[in-house]
Amino acid sequence: MWHALKAELIYFRPWLLGGLGIAAFVSTLLTVLARVVDGADGVPGFLAGMFPIIAGMVVAFIAQSYRSEEHRARLLMAGPMVPRQLAGVMVLLPICLVGLGALAGGLFVGAIALLTGPLEAATLPTLGVFAVQFLAYAQMGPLAQEATAARNQRRSRAAVAGWTVFVGAVMFLVASQFILGSAYGVLGQLMTVVAAMVVSAVLYQGRTDFTR
Repeated sequence: MWHALKAELIYFRPWLLGGLGIAAFVSTLLTVLARVVDGADGVPGFLAGMFPIIAGMVVAFIAQSYRSEEHRARLLMAGPMVPRQLAGVMVLLPICLVGLGALAGGLFVGAIALLTGPLEAATLPTLGVFAVQFLAYAQMGPLAQEATAARNQRRSRAAVAGWTVFVGAVMFLVASQFILGSAYGVLGQLMTVVAAMVVSAVLYQGRTDFTR
């Protein structure tokens, strides 16, 4: 499974590097404009690191689409892979991509701090909150995909369970926006991530068709 996950990360590396490049350009441009334009209040410290995290989340959605269109599951199952391992790759890939985006975001924030001054105390915690939030969004993709696959394959109970968890997760994420900066908000979003991963993996293993 780990070799397959590594292969997927290598395959989607150009997309990730492109997204991080765009994020670096936007962050640098905002920082420069804030220092050059008269009367500008500056850019919040966490904003420079937020764009790379968004890039990781977007690439996670792109990877999901490409894996479906290119029938990558069928390709991987040509080797010594079983559905349980493929399910693991599916739910771990967004974590890796968003995690790499968060790591790049931290490096961006540190680099800008070297040029513009010390970091604010709330910058890194705020960046961590956004990383968890965007990871939760990224995990909604596989969950919706597997709920749809279950419906298309006429696995009615699996489809109902998948969409019920999806709707509940979305509602929970919306509600958590009101307590986003608190420990309860972060914990709730982490629980949403775990629930989405578990349900997606279970639904994937119940597939009757792995060609998409």
